[in-house]
Amino acid sequence: MPGDDETAAQVLDVRERFPANATYAQASAYRVPRSERYPDGVKYSLQYGRSDTPDGDDGTIIRYDNFPDHPDAPLHHKHTADGEIEAVDFDGLLGLYRRFN
Repeated sequence: MPGDDETAAQVLDVRERFPANATYAQASAYRVPRSERYPDGVKYSLQYGRSDTPDGDDGTIIRYDNFPDHPDAPLHHKHTADGEIEAVDFDGLLGLYRRFN
């Protein structure tokens, strides 16, 4: 992964807190060299979560990412609050971001 991080260029950085219901949204994405780990040339995480969770708990309600090291997870996947991981269609970062919103 060092090669990916050394040449990564951030293309998305959105963070918002919603105190009224103790949640947050965070979306970040990087353009990276195409590789076996990131064949689409993008590394991303789009997360909606609870902000009132104990330390060490990210409060995930829903998260989309393409982190390649989740055991038995497809490359593009969604995490849910109950810990399930499921495949998602990836038609590009913009399409995924629009579904997330």
